[in-house]
Amino acid sequence: MIGEPGAPVFLLEGENPVIFDAGFACMGPRYVQEIKRILNGNQPVKLFLTHSHFDHCGATGYFAQVYPGIEIACSPYAEYVFTRPGAVQVIKQLSAVAEKMMAENSGEELDAAPFMPFEVGKVLKEGDEVKVSDSLTIQVLETPGHTKDTLSYYIPEIKALIASEAAGIPNKDGYIICDMLVDYDMYMDSLKKLVDLPVDVLVLGHIFAYTGEDAELYLKRVMDQCEEFKNWVWDLLQEHDMDEKKVMAEVRKKEYDDEPFPKQPEPAYLLNLEARIRAVAKKMTKE
Repeated sequence: MIGEPGAPVFLLEGENPVIFDAGFACMGPRYVQEIKRILNGNQPVKLFLTHSHFDHCGATGYFAQVYPGIEIACSPYAEYVFTRPGAVQVIKQLSAVAEKMMAENSGEELDAAPFMPFEVGKVLKEGDEVKVSDSLTIQVLETPGHTKDTLSYYIPEIKALIASEAAGIPNKDGYIICDMLVDYDMYMDSLKKLVDLPVDVLVLGHIFAYTGEDAELYLKRVMDQCEEFKNWVWDLLQEHDMDEKKVMAEVRKKEYDDEPFPKQPEPAYLLNLEARIRAVAKKMTKE
């Protein structure tokens, strides 16, 4: 786990080192500094992105600049997102907010890099396998629901699962944010795919990773918490006559306002929260 826990990237060592996700744009120089220290002259050859959100692709262009020839891999829809001027502008705007937040909370000036556009070198789909060494294989799993383009990666030889937000995001008291921004049932179907995997190392999108029995217990618990969130939000929607703004205010109090740093920049959290509430409303109204 490289960089700040709130916006980490993950380095898999070996004869052909690879990186998973690219965190905040402003953290690019720090990620590279730590990667260079660990690899001691060796260079990462591939970067696997889980999805196209600004806090997971931010330093991709910087990595491509520092490591010429690194192959950037993602889903087909993520590749499409990275070509859309409007989407790139949103990534730049949220990256700037993240840089300001990081500087304010660190109390010092960052050696920051801006978001830089980049080209995808490899498009991945369900069932693809990428051999990164004689003893390590990366299996690709399509796990949409958080976004349309979310991929998870499984390394069977070491039973490691890089799941990002497809498996939720826990906070320090154990509450799990179930980040179903696109569709509730789609999100749960993706979770079911992950729960059955034998996992010794579980890598999430922010702050925490779990190992051993903790990883297995977490994956079982996250499905229960998603169900609880759905029921809670539906009760709030009915109580407030389907007024999403009032529901957002109540959920925000529990999940965000008193949560210490590191946490998601406020504009990004609010965008995601609105989408999560609408995903619940869509499911429950249909039922």
